[in-house]
Amino acid sequence: MKQLKWVIILLVTAVALTGVFLAVDKKAKQREKQKKAAEGRQLYSIDINAVTRIVIDGDDGHFAFDWSPTAGSWQLVSADQFNLNIYAVQAICNAFCDLKSEKTVAFDCKDTSVYGFDHPVTVQVYTTETGSENPYILYVGDNTPTYESYYAMVDGSNDIYTIDYSSGSMFCVAKNTLKNMYLFDTNPSGLRYIRQETTGEPVLEFRRDDNDIWQMNQPDMHVTLDRSAIETLANTLIRLTVSGYLEENPEDLSQYGLDKPIMKLILKGNEYDMEKTPKEEEIWFGKKVSDKQDETEMYGYFVKSSQLFKIKNADYASINLKLTEYLNPYCISVGISDLDGISVDMGDVYDLKADLKLDSENDRYWLDGKEITDPTVLTLYQSFYQSIVQLRYTDVDLDAKPEGDPAITICYRYKDGSENKLEFIQFADNNFYLMQNGQYCGQTVRLNRFTSVNSITKNYEALILGMK
Repeated sequence: MKQLKWVIILLVTAVALTGVFLAVDKKAKQREKQKKAAEGRQLYSIDINAVTRIVIDGDDGHFAFDWSPTAGSWQLVSADQFNLNIYAVQAICNAFCDLKSEKTVAFDCKDTSVYGFDHPVTVQVYTTETGSENPYILYVGDNTPTYESYYAMVDGSNDIYTIDYSSGSMFCVAKNTLKNMYLFDTNPSGLRYIRQETTGEPVLEFRRDDNDIWQMNQPDMHVTLDRSAIETLANTLIRLTVSGYLEENPEDLSQYGLDKPIMKLILKGNEYDMEKTPKEEEIWFGKKVSDKQDETEMYGYFVKSSQLFKIKNADYASINLKLTEYLNPYCISVGISDLDGISVDMGDVYDLKADLKLDSENDRYWLDGKEITDPTVLTLYQSFYQSIVQLRYTDVDLDAKPEGDPAITICYRYKDGSENKLEFIQFADNNFYLMQNGQYCGQTVRLNRFTSVNSITKNYEALILGMK
């Protein structure tokens, strides 16, 4: 009996220990299961090329963006229109299409408001696969107390996840972040028209022709443009950015100096897309942001969208150039290979009357009918020639109406038999209006352009002395 008693005790103990082991094992498996469930998981994995629309509803409003395959870019299609930062939209799309959670903080949460889901940001992504009625939906709540993550939920589940702070910030995008920071966002050839109306300066208007060459419409001057300067202006304009967006639809423009802008800038061209969608912008520039002597920013205004912004003073200065900086600095642009000869007559202004015959193809040159053969004298002759063709104008006077006979005449004879005559009509003791083939060029030339160091008269004197 004693042995049987011990056997029974051992059997009971074994059963009890087995029960305890099974209970512990079950709890361990449950904890392991919960641990794995709390780990990060793939929330969405979507083909980026399949996305057709993104809709965001948040504190800053309702924004809807459609992908245009023909244009190859995002289009803002919601009611609140502004210049769209397509790069911000694409970043949102990229983040959503490969979205992972960091961990699960609550399963089947009963009170989601404690995580900010009583007022979430809602992101909807439509694709070609799901159609227009069944978007993927993400809800974004508050950020975590440590600002390392955002709380998030997917549609159809009450589980609470955390997602990385960067992605959460993209989904909770501010309206200003969705605005394009560029003054005129396009490629270099996309800017086709520039008009500057600057206080105290003549209106400047440039337009690309069918050959993509810049021409000056205003002012109407018979001059040669420095097209490299205009290309520089165009490339600067498409790269300039605002330094910050301010008020929308400001009621009082005068407090920003925009009731009387110091410059009105009108730009026309094409969007930076495959369709070359027409694009136009009118931009005004006002006063500095403050009266501080070291203030570095000034106010600007997009007229079409009624948007006030700031821009760096230095950026404004880079486009606020004078008319003379867009013109060829020389009174004429000519190449020696096109010329047959040049005659110069300075009349009563200076004792200089000379005729140059040029045969650059055979490297033969004459002055007043006498061929120059001595190498030293030929160098002096070349300096004289250069001073004539590189004569620079001094200033611009668009309102002048020159009258009278020319005091100085320079005539360029071309190999094709044509001529180009520059005439200088004196209007002051030491100043002349520049005429080209009888038409006023809008430019003036001071006498010292003819008589200073390395000028026409100085080089002529050196040439005559060398010939003697």
